[in-house]
Amino acid sequence: MNSVDLALSDDALNAALVRFLNRITVPFRLLVAVSGGSDSKGLLIALHQLLHHHPHITLAAATIDHGLRTESAAEAQDVATLCAQLGIAHAIRHWNGPKPTTGISAAAREARYSLLADAARALGANAIVTGHTADDQLETIAMRKQRSATEDAPGLSGMADRVLYRNQIWIYRPLLSCRRQMIRDFLSHQGLSWMDDPSNTNSHYERARVRATLAKANDINLPRPERREEISQQAARLIEAHVHKPVAGVIAIDQAAWQAPSSVLRHALQALVATVGGQSHGPAAQALTQVMTLFQRPGGARITLGRCLAHRHRHGLLLVREARGLQAIILAPNETAVWDGRWQIRNSFETELRVTESTLTQMPDDKALPASIVALGQQSQPQFHLSGETLPTLMRADTDYQSIISQYFSFLPGFDWPLACTLVELFEAKPFFPADF
Repeated sequence: MNSVDLALSDDALNAALVRFLNRITVPFRLLVAVSGGSDSKGLLIALHQLLHHHPHITLAAATIDHGLRTESAAEAQDVATLCAQLGIAHAIRHWNGPKPTTGISAAAREARYSLLADAARALGANAIVTGHTADDQLETIAMRKQRSATEDAPGLSGMADRVLYRNQIWIYRPLLSCRRQMIRDFLSHQGLSWMDDPSNTNSHYERARVRATLAKANDINLPRPERREEISQQAARLIEAHVHKPVAGVIAIDQAAWQAPSSVLRHALQALVATVGGQSHGPAAQALTQVMTLFQRPGGARITLGRCLAHRHRHGLLLVREARGLQAIILAPNETAVWDGRWQIRNSFETELRVTESTLTQMPDDKALPASIVALGQQSQPQFHLSGETLPTLMRADTDYQSIISQYFSFLPGFDWPLACTLVELFEAKPFFPADF
């Protein structure tokens, strides 16, 4: 395996990784997600070679065995052998338990990142790096475009070069400007092979079908992440200037917000609706259009979308969680759970804690808001029940609970950082863990 120590042979691959490593100026440990495929294997070996010039950075690696193919255990062990030869600490994590019969790709993705975060903690890593390439970016955009009704949908910006996973650890993608063939050429020049996952060419999977279509594309025309960041910043400024929370559970958007460019207003609205409704994604484009046209109707007009009620008020628009689907949960002592997609709650009592919608009926002195909207806002708040008794108030001293920004609870793309931070302030939510670089 002496060939592993050869110098990098591809200038573009080298330049991409040097730019990434130069951003790290403090002692740091990176966990490389390595499957044994060309992209992740090339990333591991290239980083290993470059770290001779960055002694303050160390590497660890992890392989996730999803258990979906009989060969996966041997492939994970091959990666472990390579890491041992390179002197890199390595962990194998297994996706155990029953697998879903539908949505297997999404479930495997969630399991993969959860297990990678666990491995990072165990190996003392500060961040995770993955081998996503420009080809992956093109495939992702193509798939999203097939499901998009508008040309300026946020998803068409593609994958971000950094993502915060479950507010725990940042995941970086330093190879998004590199083509897959470039990485394969790098490995081949060093006499190294890689594993090809059969699912990558299995037409049963959407990504495999799109990959086959794009395989011969020479014009990669990747989107500018700066454009998505600009929209996020403008949406954040719009919310700061024109959105407030008059009473618990109610968000008010004033009339001036509708003067903003359509793309910015849509981005702000989808984030607000997702957060008020406790959803992991904003409403569909058609529903957003209905909200935007609701402003043209007289006061009192209402529509529902994304588990929210949007009410046209004389001063603008009011958003509140609608009354349906507020399911109770029971937390064991020391258990943490999310209620209604909007509140993260830890039971610090020694007995079970039941969380339900609120039954409080106190009305504010301010009569400017419709009583029905204020009542919905109060109902949408969590109420605690302990040993058969309803706690009279929300007691932060006894129960650790925080509002969360549901859209970004699992994955926060780096280019939406400005918007996410503004939502944290508006909803008085749990702050997000900032990126190290």
